[in-house]
Amino acid sequence: MSQSTAHNISNQKNSQDDLRHPMQSASNTIATMSPGSRNDRLVNSDDRIQPTLVLSIVAMGIMAFIGILTETLTNVLFPELMAEFHVDTSTIQWLTTGYPLMVSLVTPLSSYLKRKYPLKNIFLTAILLCIAGCLIAACTLNFPMLMVARLLQGAGTGIALPLMFNIILEQSPRTCMGMFMGIGGMIVAVAPALGPTVGGLVGTFMPWRWIFAIMLPFLLVSLLLGLKNIRQMAPFEDAHINPLHVLLLAAGFVSFVFALDRGGAAITAISAGDQGAAGACAIAVVLLCGAVVLLALFVVLSRRAFSPLVRLGVLHSVKFRWHLLAYVLLQFVTIGYGYMIPNASRLGFGASVLAAGTIVLPGALLGAIMGPVAGSLLDKFGPVRPMPVAMAAALLGTVLMAMLIGPGSNVIMIGVCYFVYMVGFSMCFANTMTCGIAPVHPEFKADGNALFNTFQQLSGAVDTTVMSVCRGIAQSGHGQVGSASFVAATQRGAHWGFIVLALAVAGACLANFRAFAAKR
Repeated sequence: MSQSTAHNISNQKNSQDDLRHPMQSASNTIATMSPGSRNDRLVNSDDRIQPTLVLSIVAMGIMAFIGILTETLTNVLFPELMAEFHVDTSTIQWLTTGYPLMVSLVTPLSSYLKRKYPLKNIFLTAILLCIAGCLIAACTLNFPMLMVARLLQGAGTGIALPLMFNIILEQSPRTCMGMFMGIGGMIVAVAPALGPTVGGLVGTFMPWRWIFAIMLPFLLVSLLLGLKNIRQMAPFEDAHINPLHVLLLAAGFVSFVFALDRGGAAITAISAGDQGAAGACAIAVVLLCGAVVLLALFVVLSRRAFSPLVRLGVLHSVKFRWHLLAYVLLQFVTIGYGYMIPNASRLGFGASVLAAGTIVLPGALLGAIMGPVAGSLLDKFGPVRPMPVAMAAALLGTVLMAMLIGPGSNVIMIGVCYFVYMVGFSMCFANTMTCGIAPVHPEFKADGNALFNTFQQLSGAVDTTVMSVCRGIAQSGHGQVGSASFVAATQRGAHWGFIVLALAVAGACLANFRAFAAKR
């Protein structure tokens, strides 16, 4: 064999290895790059905070905040919406389940969109979808129309949320990265917590459709700020997308969520002695198997693709994987509280619409304050000092909720336990994402960001199903809404749900500690 032929074979083998292991390839490549290369410019090393960066984050933050706020806003209005549209609990919950499902379907596209199109074009698409959703929701005539509006808003949020974090990761100074990530995490964490409060205020003082009309001026402000201040830092790439990959991912996620929904219905039917439980259980098993097959096929094709939808090589990092798991579990708990607390407060503890919404307000306001503070502490001390204390506080709040809240409790105790949880949660949630993306090479941070936001939103869709099952099993066979038996059953279902959430926080603590123990 000639020397030229051997050299060509070696090059082909290296190219194939680079496609299978993009993180390793990037690490090898960066060692030979010059200091002025594009990869070194992906993160701003200048300590000065540019006003355009702050305003662009504000623009993205307004849109993301409104989108996530509406995710839990309707929870406290379920009784009114059920009465107006003549639908049952299992149907109305799709306003909460369908929204994060749509977000999780769109978010994986964020890495491809960032590489392919200008940031302003992506931003404009997202905000037009959000505006269209608000307009349709404000003029809703029936439940399907409201569902379409929520799906449009979900699509807009699915584009806006990762775009905000991509701008922070790409353009913020290294010394302020934790603070800006804390601001982004604050939006993700506080918006669902404030949703029940806003819903309670709306349900008490105005028609529920007005809230979507009130959001429109804020979206217009976001539009103006974004178009003026968003800057393009990284050059475009000749990225391509395989429609089959998108179809497999979408079908897999939808099958998974519907499998959980049918599984929950089967468990509820079994607890009630319904003869149709076997059929619902069989459908759930078929859907779950289909979801596993579709997602496995997506992973296999993505690893072989030259330009995959999401470059899964970021999962080679042990720290990334465990921090991702902790982040998903923490969001699972927060969305779970946002669903269970207002529903249990109204149906089980006799609270009014306003009281059920405002019970979480102190904790939500604390989260708004502590998110950026926690990020600044991360910049100053690193993650090892502040994170364990924060995780311990979050675990304490959930354990107190699981132990103290049940039959005979009151909404004041719920608010106190939730406040304790938010002390720890707001100090560790955004920092978990920051620590997870830190070891990822700049070339692939958009892919890591896409995975964090995708699974975070998917956990919201899963969580509402799990909490609904806990409540539905407890309420099954206990009379009509408002009866003494039904009230006691709702309190018992809330207690079961809070135990599940406490276990999820314990899992998040273990995942974060495992990530810290891993070698870089």
